[in-house]
Amino acid sequence: MSRFKFVDIGINLTDPMFRGIYRGVQKHQDDLQDVIQRAVQIGVKKFMITGGNLEDSKDALNLAHTNDVFFSTVGCHPTRCEEFEKNNPDLYLMELLNLAESNKRKVVAIGECGLDILKNSLNCQNRQNYPCFFTVETHMLNFWVHSFDGTKEAATALIDLDLYIGFNGCSLKTEANLEVLKSIPSEKLMIETDAPWCGVKSTHAGSKFIKTSFPTKKKWEKGYCLKDRNEPCHIIQVLEIMAAVRDEDPLELANTLYNNTIKIFFPDM
Repeated sequence: MSRFKFVDIGINLTDPMFRGIYRGVQKHQDDLQDVIQRAVQIGVKKFMITGGNLEDSKDALNLAHTNDVFFSTVGCHPTRCEEFEKNNPDLYLMELLNLAESNKRKVVAIGECGLDILKNSLNCQNRQNYPCFFTVETHMLNFWVHSFDGTKEAATALIDLDLYIGFNGCSLKTEANLEVLKSIPSEKLMIETDAPWCGVKSTHAGSKFIKTSFPTKKKWEKGYCLKDRNEPCHIIQVLEIMAAVRDEDPLELANTLYNNTIKIFFPDM
């Protein structure tokens, strides 16, 4: 059993890659359960499945109902905001919020969303009691930024607004990113993978701090990770980079990140 406990606050488990489908073509067998098993073995206790639009949010919720450690968000990614304009924007937003309100046991946040949706959703917060995550991610008065790769000044501004900041592989690409990470108080940090995207690449500045590796193949083979497909088990690598850069004990930092996340998304635990 792993010494570590994680909540992956951003995991795209509805992505077809985890079903072996790439660009609409079945390339290998569905290996979602193997992916989950590897993550659980490394210490992932809860998976927050990201909703990228209304239909994706429904899919994420349906998947969340299949496993006690799965939870979901409902939202609309900024790159899909044209869906609001195609129909009635207010109706689209209300459908998202109603989906959350009618599934309170499984939906733990509103997001992923951009600032325009955030502004509109805040108008509904009197009847919603959810965190949201927006993409430059909100628990009612608690806000957090997912997949952060901004400047130290931007991080300071977010912290001044009492926001939490989530880090994944894409947050750790450059030496400048690592310097920003050092500047953020540990009580304002969260951790994620954003898998199957945002893995740590060998070209990333943070990669030199990775200690844990997983058996990986360029061509899919059962029991192995697949090269260039990020997985939730790789959250341990994000932790190792964060701990090394901040000169903190990995287990202590992992516990802080876990407690931060439980406080915001699972306050009744």
